[in-house]
Amino acid sequence: MKKLILIFTSLFLFALQGWSQAESAAENSTVSSEDINPKTGFPMIKEKPFVAFDEGLSFATVTRLEKQSGRSNYVWNDHLIGAYFAMQTDNMRPCNSIIKISAYYPYKHYFNNMEQFAKQTVLYAFDLFAGPIIEADMWKYVGLKFGAGLHYMYQLSDEYHYHYVGLGILTGIELPVAHRWTILLNGSFNLDYPNLGTNGGIQPLDLSWQYHFDLGLRYSRKMTNKYSYVRQIKKLF
Repeated sequence: MKKLILIFTSLFLFALQGWSQAESAAENSTVSSEDINPKTGFPMIKEKPFVAFDEGLSFATVTRLEKQSGRSNYVWNDHLIGAYFAMQTDNMRPCNSIIKISAYYPYKHYFNNMEQFAKQTVLYAFDLFAGPIIEADMWKYVGLKFGAGLHYMYQLSDEYHYHYVGLGILTGIELPVAHRWTILLNGSFNLDYPNLGTNGGIQPLDLSWQYHFDLGLRYSRKMTNKYSYVRQIKKLF
């Protein structure tokens, strides 16, 4: 029995050594076949990282909650409309990143489901989301995007200057219309701490969350679509 165990152990170690040598040889042959950068001594980066830009319309809802004892909670809802601008990296392993900046105008206000009318005409909000994203595709004709990151919003209301800081998740769908044209549909949810503004010492809130919906367009000479709905001659673009 001991002899059999010794024989099997020897065969296993021999096979493992052979596999390791084969893998090392394959790796060396792969590296030797690549172009080596004479300055660094490392393989040349063939697919260089770059940044693509997109923009479009954006809609958002902001909810603020103040808990009450013995009665219904205080709930404020703001509906906002505006535009966004985003920068997204590509060819950045292990995952790419996105920075999205939005500007909003609040056109609807509710307090406990009762519409309120703003006293000031000039009200606005600025929003920022940044974080890593993971991309996938569905049958090469629909691109999927998932991400999580940091969120910040500044909002001017009739009463306070709100500062929201928290975490958010983002999902997106990319529709390759043509070789260099892509329609983007994004949605995000943010959970924030809302007491960094002027309301913090007067009327602190217990919780705040937001929903964002974007309809955008991207034209890029680098982030092109290998498959698209409309076949175009590349020279025309």
